[in-house]
Amino acid sequence: MNIRSNQFMNFGKMVKRLVVIGVFLFSVGTVAAQSQSSSSNPYVRLGNKAIMDGDFKAAVNALEKVKNPDTLVTYMLGYSQIRCAEYNKAINSFTKLLDQSPNNFSAYYWRGKARNTLAVQGDNKLNETERSKMLQGSIDDFSQAIQLNPDDLSYYQSRGMAYRDLGILQGTNSTAVYDKEQAAETYQKSIDDLQHVLNANAKREDLAKEIKKVKIYKGNLK
Repeated sequence: MNIRSNQFMNFGKMVKRLVVIGVFLFSVGTVAAQSQSSSSNPYVRLGNKAIMDGDFKAAVNALEKVKNPDTLVTYMLGYSQIRCAEYNKAINSFTKLLDQSPNNFSAYYWRGKARNTLAVQGDNKLNETERSKMLQGSIDDFSQAIQLNPDDLSYYQSRGMAYRDLGILQGTNSTAVYDKEQAAETYQKSIDDLQHVLNANAKREDLAKEIKKVKIYKGNLK
């Protein structure tokens, strides 16, 4: 079954279209056929069913047992790991997927989301320098997704939020990565990305409010 590239943004829509038995095709920049071996693997079938049932923990347990997973299985595993808040594992899964399929913009997007979430979690064990690098990696992932699929506005929005998070870190003078000038530039990039999305949909009041907040953050830099 062919899935258009813009459907990957909403994984909930995609999983409803997964074929339990047969060859499933999904986008890696261009639609590519996946290995038929996955369709006959009992762990893939269990994982697929668990995803459609919304039981992502069961999906992870099943999909982690698949030996030599193809790109589809790796994608399903990575997304399920994100839904289980296993962000480091998700980053590893999407990195493996990108090793197999380097033009998969959706994999870049989800790895970027995992990195961004991990970087801003209050209970993570990352120091400030590591958080800064993680956020920059997230921004790089979103930028790569944009380069490969520039029409998806959600990528710009996610990158804008990651820029905001990095700007907050850089603009806090008590952190090891404090840099006022760099923070100002990062905040402006956040504003530019969010404004790009808002320009395409003027009804997005949430974005308008977020842009105002980022402008305040930038104006309050000391």
